Amino acid sequence: MKGKFVKISRLELLTLLLTALFAAGTLLWFFAAPPRQGVTVSTVRDLPAAEETEPAAPGLLDGEVMDLNTASAADLTRLPGIGQVKAEAIVAWREEHGGFSSVEELLEVKGIGEATLEGLRPYVTAAPAAEEGGDHGTNPGGG
Repeated sequence: MKGKFVKISRLELLTLLLTALFAAGTLLWFFAAPPRQGVTVSTVRDLPAAEETEPAAPGLLDGEVMDLNTASAADLTRLPGIGQVKAEAIVAWREEHGGFSSVEELLEVKGIGEATLEGLRPYVTAAPAAEEGGDHGTNPGGG
């Protein structure tokens, strides 16, 4: 088997050469590039101050505030730190006492302490209940 080489055309040789260069370049890039973990590095001055950021409430929409006097137990479970048991306790307290006059009254609900109240404060309000016998149906012209 003397002198038996496979004859290849110039196009095939060029294709093989380009493929080899691509493979070598890919290997160099892979081993020379710094590892990327998907983490963005920020300097301290790029980060917002702690006072400027509010804790996230994943169950609520941006800027959403829930009224303690009208929210259902299911709605209340969307608040941070409030599960089904605490939500039901809030509704029971509201029904027993005729509603909340202030957010601080949450401290009277079993299972809610200062830490929980502080976590809830940005997301809840205690709007006064609408008075019954108001002027919804009165005639403004008198009569």
